[in-house]
Amino acid sequence: MTAPLRGLCALVATCLAAAPAFAAEEADWLDEHVPALLERFDVPSAGIALIEDGEISLVRHYGEQEWGVPANEETLYNVASLSKPVSAETVLRLIAAGDAALDMPLAESYVDADVADDPRIAALTPELVMRHRTGFPNWRYETEGTLRFLRDPDTETGYSGEGYEWMAKAVAAHSGRDFEQAARELVFGPANMPLSSFTKTGKFFGRIAYPYKAGESVYNVVRTEMSASDDLRTTAREYARFMIDVWEGDRVPAALRREQTAIEHYRSEKSACPEAEAERADFCPAQQGWGLGWFVYDYGDRTIVEHSGGDVGERTLAFYDLTNKRGVVVLTNGANGTEILTRVAGRLYGDDRFAAFLMAPFG
Repeated sequence: MTAPLRGLCALVATCLAAAPAFAAEEADWLDEHVPALLERFDVPSAGIALIEDGEISLVRHYGEQEWGVPANEETLYNVASLSKPVSAETVLRLIAAGDAALDMPLAESYVDADVADDPRIAALTPELVMRHRTGFPNWRYETEGTLRFLRDPDTETGYSGEGYEWMAKAVAAHSGRDFEQAARELVFGPANMPLSSFTKTGKFFGRIAYPYKAGESVYNVVRTEMSASDDLRTTAREYARFMIDVWEGDRVPAALRREQTAIEHYRSEKSACPEAEAERADFCPAQQGWGLGWFVYDYGDRTIVEHSGGDVGERTLAFYDLTNKRGVVVLTNGANGTEILTRVAGRLYGDDRFAAFLMAPFG
């Protein structure tokens, strides 16, 4: 069934010629509302993908990836911390191949010189990194430019990009495999992600979504050396393919997948129970906390895995419902992109409980 174009060809760089019937209503809503949302919140563009029944049912792009260049199917967004689930999956697939272990002592393969004399490094493992239990700050600039422990490992949960960087270096050294090359071979290849890359390739030319923040000059990060925790470049469709390959595929043993979604330490990132709905217990996840590489929401009748990303001029979000096989990817290249992604993802998901969570304030 063809979704009406509504005269948006000047704004919509890529429209599916034929959207599945069950996605037509969502396509109409996006075509009607997203261009206005981009203008209202001063966001240059958005790339959106909807997964239904474990398959991509809809991909839309709106606005401009850079001045005068419409966003399209091949627009590469900096997805910021959405890099972490990809790095986590690379490690899990190396574990599945016998080239690493979830409980391997990372310090036996790599040690950051800043904490080389701290005995607590012996406790660091891939599992602690992916559950954000390393005890490190997010970035070492938060500790005056020198990496140090803020707390003992595995005592509190604290989000850390530094942990991911350590893990990637250690796993690469232990396995004898370049980490980025392993990601290409074990993740990007099987998931059909030919444009995606942690570092600059020839395919980046003419495809980059430039970051934007009103009134400020924003540096466009295109890495020549990879970061396991930040700055992956990908498209909305390719990240949706990644989620499907992870959650509907069999490239990691089932027992390890179950471990990935197990919540060992409850943590609330923000209120999942808006005040107006406080009396409705079904709005509140029974449990929520970090799994392996993803934040997990357990509602009892369904489990949702989610991750977001944000740098100075980018905001991104991806989540997947493991129970009903429905997922959403929203990528933006604007500092106000959160205003877009929460509204779009809440609408597309189709369950008012998680939509209410997405719109709830932090704190």
